[in-house]
Amino acid sequence: MSLFGKRPSRNPPAAVPPRPVDPQLPDDAWWQASCRAFSEQVDAHYGSPETMRDGGKERYGVQDFGTAMLLFAKAIDMLHTAYGFNHMDSRQPSPADVSIIDGFVASLGASLSTHPDAAIEECAREVTHCLRSIATECDRVGAPSSLYRGALEQMEHLAPRVPVDDVRWN
Repeated sequence: MSLFGKRPSRNPPAAVPPRPVDPQLPDDAWWQASCRAFSEQVDAHYGSPETMRDGGKERYGVQDFGTAMLLFAKAIDMLHTAYGFNHMDSRQPSPADVSIIDGFVASLGASLSTHPDAAIEECAREVTHCLRSIATECDRVGAPSSLYRGALEQMEHLAPRVPVDDVRWN
């Protein structure tokens, strides 16, 4: 019994999901707000590329496309670490990667369709590097690389203004 006669709850209240970034903001302000939202939310999704992907799916589901894109980009960065730096010792490319890659491409497309002048270049360039490196590592070990190369082709179509000719392949 608590001081005021009510029993304390054994289950803490469910966390209230963060509100989506206001889609009516001008492109630059929208991107800055998306970056802030990502910074505030990313820690809750660390663990695996799939937990980061789940955060991206959640944000995409509420049409918070910029924050979703950044969470999917972080999941791809985690794949890059597992495949490139760790030489596929703890994880190999698999069908589990499809939803991560597709989520990034979808959120990139949705972001640019609603905020065409948002400053997404740095994020897109980083993901380009990761996907190129993953594809190269797949080729090196004889694993299929078409998922990662296909995503690069889709990104080129969705974001032709992003310069990637100087982004490394390994």
